[in-house]
Amino acid sequence: MKVLNDWQAFPRELRGGVLCVGNFDGVHLGHAKMLSTGRAQATSRGIPFTIMTFDPHPSLLLKPNTPRLPLTTTAQREELLAQFTPDVQLVIPTTKEFLSIPAEEFLTRIVAGQDTGIGAQLLVEGSTFTYGHRAHGTVETLQAAGPQMGFETIIIPTQEQSLTDLTVAKVSSSLIRWLITNGRVADAARALGRPYTVRGTVVEGAKRGRTIGFPTANLQTSQLIPMPGVYAGVAAINGQNHIAAISIGNNPTFEGAATTLEAYLLDFHGDLYGKTIDLQFHRWVREMTAFGGVEPLVAQMQRDVAWTRQTISSGS
Repeated sequence: MKVLNDWQAFPRELRGGVLCVGNFDGVHLGHAKMLSTGRAQATSRGIPFTIMTFDPHPSLLLKPNTPRLPLTTTAQREELLAQFTPDVQLVIPTTKEFLSIPAEEFLTRIVAGQDTGIGAQLLVEGSTFTYGHRAHGTVETLQAAGPQMGFETIIIPTQEQSLTDLTVAKVSSSLIRWLITNGRVADAARALGRPYTVRGTVVEGAKRGRTIGFPTANLQTSQLIPMPGVYAGVAAINGQNHIAAISIGNNPTFEGAATTLEAYLLDFHGDLYGKTIDLQFHRWVREMTAFGGVEPLVAQMQRDVAWTRQTISSGS
């Protein structure tokens, strides 16, 4: 698999294939349906498969005053997209110049261009796909332009997923973002097709945990984190999984101020400072609470850890 960031340097031998274009924030079930269809079409036709995405997310440039934290890091997204075995991952640097390209020009120069572009034979996209300056390009304009420019289109309907409250929701990055910010990590996992995972670096914290028997790893991350509370999850370090009781909040018992993301790794002993952890959120446990002192806090943490161990070990 080639990872490129310049569409004008697209390899000539890989032109004329299947193309999927999108931000793929989270690489959720809807993305998976589109990408697996693209891969299957490329295989059956014996042509290359290309995934085009953008870094950073265009919203960071278009709406700088309302930044949207990503569901995946750039590295996580690349790893997830690689599971669909594209021949090329084309990661376009998002600039104001690129975002100003008109919709028709985006198709003629980049998508269908035989000399400097991708020269796609087939585009596989979702039903809400837009492209070009101010998102003027739509699924309808894409389908209309295809016969004139020499490419076919397959449009994948929005995928639906049942949630734990028995509602059926249309899967989207916006839905998953809402679920996560409301602590509904089990439902987010249903829409993603896997547990929501925050990748972070362990940094120094207040070190209170070790004084009460629960040393925690304080994570620094660029991703969206769930609402404050306690969660049951799994921490992956160097390919090894460890059950983790996760706390998000401002340590109200100790009158904390800044919100922190901390994980107590059950049955783990060792130095984690500076290490990268993939922290999976499996279940909501309880809301963040201020206790009257250290003893009731420790008693509750013991219950949290026991519940976390049972829940993760049983897979419930």
